Amino acid sequence: MKYIKTEKGRAEIAGRSGSLSALQRRVLIVVDGKKTVNDLGAFVRVGELDSVLDHLLRAGLIAFTDDITLLQQPAAPGFAAAEATDLPRPATSPQEFEKVRQQASDFVLDKLGASGAPICDAINRCDSPAELRKLLRGVEIFIGQRMSAETTQAFARHFGSLLL
Repeated sequence: MKYIKTEKGRAEIAGRSGSLSALQRRVLIVVDGKKTVNDLGAFVRVGELDSVLDHLLRAGLIAFTDDITLLQQPAAPGFAAAEATDLPRPATSPQEFEKVRQQASDFVLDKLGASGAPICDAINRCDSPAELRKLLRGVEIFIGQRMSAETTQAFARHFGSLLL
């Protein structure tokens, strides 16, 4: 299922009435008629999305699109369901996920050397994109304390975008 911003939603983004929480505003901003509910879940904590979407719908800020897209079953627990026309990606394919997990581990080992080994072990134990995203949030903080802001931001942007 996909949502679009209504005229009222677009006006809210432009005008910032202050009637929305930061979380509701963030979801409203990323609603674009292309992202599925599954995609929107990446922008909130587990369990928060349903109430946010319900509020935005009741407030008339978003609406359902007429475009109903059937999703495939997830490849494994913790993986996102993909549209039938999607190419495999780390969030939907265990094989692609494995590549990203290895890249994240290699990045940490390259930047932190032997002191990064425990983090690499934790990364390698992650079984799903959701689990790895959660771990990488903490790793980002750890790296941020030891490296430049640019390196930390590059790490977060690169791996975060691959796991959506």
